[in-house]
Amino acid sequence: MRVPDVDSDEALFELRFQPTVALVSTVRRFVTDFYREQFHDADVSHKLAMATHEMLENTVHYSIDRRSELVISLHRVSGQYVVTIQTKNRATEERLDKVRHALEEVVSAEDPEALYNQLVRRAAKRRDGGSGLGLGRIRAEADLALSYAIEGDTVVVTAEGRFQQRLASMLAMDS
Repeated sequence: MRVPDVDSDEALFELRFQPTVALVSTVRRFVTDFYREQFHDADVSHKLAMATHEMLENTVHYSIDRRSELVISLHRVSGQYVVTIQTKNRATEERLDKVRHALEEVVSAEDPEALYNQLVRRAAKRRDGGSGLGLGRIRAEADLALSYAIEGDTVVVTAEGRFQQRLASMLAMDS
């Protein structure tokens, strides 16, 4: 991923840190404000913040070295903004097998809402402490496409979507 030119309509930020539940919440507050400023749309801001939160929360639970990377980028394509949220962390072979299975199920789902409902029913029966809902929630509620790559012991999860940017003048008329 390249860093945008100063004069471009792109935005990008990257965090590398040891995430904790508290830091995930802090980052969520920051990205909520960031998305709100970019889109002037509370619904879009909420969806993107939720997706970012869910993805970071997975890095907290599944990283073997408690290190994580988060990259968020926005760029304009044909009058819309393409938002890309990407997390990267290392995991054990056992966890990589689980995440591969979970991601493959969510990525390949033709009906994200039906899959999410299935995941909710499955979560009610889980005994391992996790809900397993985050990735399904990103697809069903945020309407973002998911993809992933596993390189050695590293998993990279990417969520991407297209959004309209409301003009600040429209907001003034809404007030």
